Amino acid sequence: MRHMESDLRQLLTRQMDERAGGEPAPNLGAIVRRGRRIRRVRRMAAAGAAVAAAVTAAMLVTDPVQVKEAIVAQRPVDSVRVRPGPRLPEKYEVVLGAKRYDLPLLHSERFETVGVERTVTFDPVSLSTGHKVACEDPRAWVVVVGKLKGGETGGETGRCGPASGGHHDRLSAPAGWLERPQTLRIWVFPADAPVREVAEAVTGCPPVGKSKECDETAQSVALMNPEVRERLSAEVGERPGAWAAGIYDGPAGDQPVRR
Repeated sequence: MRHMESDLRQLLTRQMDERAGGEPAPNLGAIVRRGRRIRRVRRMAAAGAAVAAAVTAAMLVTDPVQVKEAIVAQRPVDSVRVRPGPRLPEKYEVVLGAKRYDLPLLHSERFETVGVERTVTFDPVSLSTGHKVACEDPRAWVVVVGKLKGGETGGETGRCGPASGGHHDRLSAPAGWLERPQTLRIWVFPADAPVREVAEAVTGCPPVGKSKECDETAQSVALMNPEVRERLSAEVGERPGAWAAGIYDGPAGDQPVRR
């Protein structure tokens, strides 16, 4: 706050009137000089603050790299956009003649590579158990291997589309199905994997049905051969490729359930 010399003179006059006379009178010139000195100090401090603000603004403008790095460093981890993986259906529709019912999703696992064997382990809750595989590339090859009724090995192969999957019921579930954890062995191969070449080299890839060549049906049959899968896996190697496997299970009608 600034004081004019007239203000100081009035203050001095009041102080002199209040004194009884025994004390020395204040020096007007000293008071004025002190007021001027205080004003000069305040002006210098204000100028220094303005210079500091200008320097800071210049640094922010002339160094955009540091500003950009600071923004990136403060970005939260979950702000990075993550690509969603293949989506499994929420239910498995079972059609057995005139009987229809849905099985809910019991267990699922996701993988980020193709070309190698994966094992999915689960605990069935009934004799009505289904499975599905969903792939980032619907043209990828899929092989699913598990136990059959008599304990032998079986499964299904083909392209990874909406129909990719299988189902057990009380007539096909292996003995002891509800007594222990069960497993499925699954291979997913890239769409351009040399299935035909490997099948012809290992089994000759004989035609299936009325076909006269090694078409995709014959290639699918060949993929059930362990040697074909092993050689194809070695040929392809492990590659990036997202896919998911889902297990569907739940009581259906007269199906026995785990206690």
